[in-house]
Amino acid sequence: MTVGSIMAGRPEAPVRRYTRGQSVFRLVLVVAALVAAGFASWSVLLFVVLFAVSIIAHEFGHYLVARRTGMKVTEFFIGFGPRIWSVRRGETEYGVKAIPLGAYVKTPGMTGMEADIPPEDEPRTFRAQASWKRALMIFAGPSMNLLLALVGFCVAFSVFDEPTITSRFPSIEVADTPGDPVSPAVRSGLRTGDVIRSIDGIAIDPKGAYTQVGDIVRSRPDRAVPIVVERNGALLTIAATLGTRPGCSSLGYLGVRPQAAIGSISRNPIEGVGAGVQYFGSAAGQTVSGMAKLFGPAGLGRIFKSVTHSACDDVTSRPMSIIGISQIGGQAVRSGAQATIMLISVVNLALGLLNLMPVLPLDGGHLLMTGIERWRRRRRPGYVIDYAKALPYFSVAIVLLAFVMLSALYLDTIRLF
Repeated sequence: MTVGSIMAGRPEAPVRRYTRGQSVFRLVLVVAALVAAGFASWSVLLFVVLFAVSIIAHEFGHYLVARRTGMKVTEFFIGFGPRIWSVRRGETEYGVKAIPLGAYVKTPGMTGMEADIPPEDEPRTFRAQASWKRALMIFAGPSMNLLLALVGFCVAFSVFDEPTITSRFPSIEVADTPGDPVSPAVRSGLRTGDVIRSIDGIAIDPKGAYTQVGDIVRSRPDRAVPIVVERNGALLTIAATLGTRPGCSSLGYLGVRPQAAIGSISRNPIEGVGAGVQYFGSAAGQTVSGMAKLFGPAGLGRIFKSVTHSACDDVTSRPMSIIGISQIGGQAVRSGAQATIMLISVVNLALGLLNLMPVLPLDGGHLLMTGIERWRRRRRPGYVIDYAKALPYFSVAIVLLAFVMLSALYLDTIRLF
């Protein structure tokens, strides 16, 4: 996640923090670390670079509109914390910092909490601009991520054939990968092509078979259950002893997946753009719905139980940190250009929508503050919102946001070991 304005309250930095030799030395260390990471996993490193480009694009959106609307930009940094390397060009200092968890563009007067802004700079501060200019500058960051997502989807559907998978569940495929532990399905005698008709006496509805089978199996770890299947037109009852998921003894495991028919859809460029736009709209709706569920009582409760190890960590029901995203990104890169483009587009879509949440210090919070300030100025010309007084109203949301982000980082980290 990028935080384009969280550092806006810092005083102006000196023109130079290090000598040229010190800056070059620190930059060489960073490059060396990246090269070493590349030897460890070139695919993960490549995806991290693509992710960094997404962050830079977000901040470049803020930067470009700020400059075009006459605002002063004093800093454009990748990362937070101590400076590693920086260079000043004109009135702006560009550089890299030690903690690669985001980026920021600093525009004086963004929060109204800065002190000692020179009087000659006041006309070019964020707070001195018209409301539409401030709103445009703030929205420019998320819009860059949304634009990258839209373009990425259109390219993926225009240049590549879309793979399709048609599920035939409850017709199953048995997990039997050489080198993996023998699954309960294999031990019980289930075969690929069997059609599940009931488990433990519960009839399976073909319309909701996948969810139903999953719910039944997960709720019966280490239990012996009868499974009725249809094989070659005949019904057979198979006695199966369910196992447990690796690292999660409270969830049952059978070792089957839907049997599927694999195909592809080929489109011309115009059809591909149409499909990309349609997919963008659908994915945006699902992302917004997912975020609403995530920050609801049930979603936060699941994360809390995962962090306290009172329930198993389900990565499909929680957000991922940069660690988890990078792992999946490495797999996507190894799968090819199509998978990489689709995943980085999904990541950009999530970044754009997440940053539009109306919570400080996210961009959506600054948009909300700009709107409130514009409304208050109808009765009080020249009114400037006091961020120090506004922050307590966001305290609960800020704590919840920090909890979700830090929990994702913790859970993704422990999954590495």
